[in-house]
Amino acid sequence: MAGKVSGLYVAVTAGGAVLVWSGWKGATLAATLGSLLRGNLNAPDTESVAASSASGSASGASGAGDYGLAQLQALWTSNGGDAATAFEAAQVALAESSGNPEVTSANPDGGTNVGLWQLDTRGVGAGYTVAQLQDPDTNARITIMASANGTSWTQWADSVVQDGVYVGPTETSLTGMSAGAP
Repeated sequence: MAGKVSGLYVAVTAGGAVLVWSGWKGATLAATLGSLLRGNLNAPDTESVAASSASGSASGASGAGDYGLAQLQALWTSNGGDAATAFEAAQVALAESSGNPEVTSANPDGGTNVGLWQLDTRGVGAGYTVAQLQDPDTNARITIMASANGTSWTQWADSVVQDGVYVGPTETSLTGMSAGAP
């Protein structure tokens, strides 16, 4: 099926698996599914997806440099983070920055929140420049240290962290069933 999609779609495969997805307005079905398969739960940047598909390029990030769930997990572990906390750390990054390593926002303390995990220049990210904190590897390494390797999120407050504790989705809740289930 070609063309623009929006809304909820359901498909049943020959093996009996039910696929449910939501298309994003302005994105083709191929771009939406490609974004989801790369682990990006955010709407795809259709121009960047088309450009990267045409050039055949593959990088650690999807879209216009944004990281998806799988890429964030890989970034976490490649910088020394524990694989057991990689999923939660990736969810925190998605809640904080939507996977955009260059994003900044004002912090109430007068500092600037920067990068994937929105490190505060007057807090966890103190002593680093904005440019340094926008580097995904640097941002991940600082977050690994500041979060006790993903076990304490006391410096973060977002939709998946409450009172320093991760309360977001689990890998099991997102997949809906364990591997090998009929």
